[in-house]
Amino acid sequence: MIEFNAVTIKYVPDITTLLNFSAKIDCNTLIIGDEFLGTSSILRLIAKIDKNYTGEILIDNANLKEIKDKDLSVAFIPKEPYLFKSTIEKNLSYVLKIRKVDKATIKEKVSFVINYLNNLTKKHNIENFPNKIKKMNISERKIVTLLRALVRAPKYVLLDDFFLNLDAKYFPLANELIEKLKQTSTIIATSNKVEQIYKDFNILDLTK
Repeated sequence: MIEFNAVTIKYVPDITTLLNFSAKIDCNTLIIGDEFLGTSSILRLIAKIDKNYTGEILIDNANLKEIKDKDLSVAFIPKEPYLFKSTIEKNLSYVLKIRKVDKATIKEKVSFVINYLNNLTKKHNIENFPNKIKKMNISERKIVTLLRALVRAPKYVLLDDFFLNLDAKYFPLANELIEKLKQTSTIIATSNKVEQIYKDFNILDLTK
């Protein structure tokens, strides 16, 4: 469970994104509302990207400020994909390598995820992804960010308006990957569109 207790965040003087925000997130949740209400800020706080806040954030009863980065079981997927300009395999391997997973396990997990992707592209009549990141379009790169979360299987996966700028032909593939992630992770997403993708999610409406 993630708890926000009277959390306020300011990015610059006199501009407040969240004001005395309190909520409990204990299941797959879709956060809706205008971006300026703080939808993205909630995810960035959980991921410890933004740290200048007042109030208290608890993750599984532990104060977020006291959780070391290496112990934070969270994958944050921003609107714009960030990947190393190398190969799919190296991007997937890296998130395990830095967590000191042994080489045999890394090879096994990465092979499984890549085979899973290849099966999905065949199922949905999509061309196989280029192995080199620099040859991918933005939709393919966004899918790889989901794969990177899948190979890691953190406790929480944060999707910041994931379907923004995603070609509609990739929606079914992305939806299946999100369903797969739900088997091991709690998903917290923001979106103003394609809410049907998150039809079984709990709704946290910041406009209310």
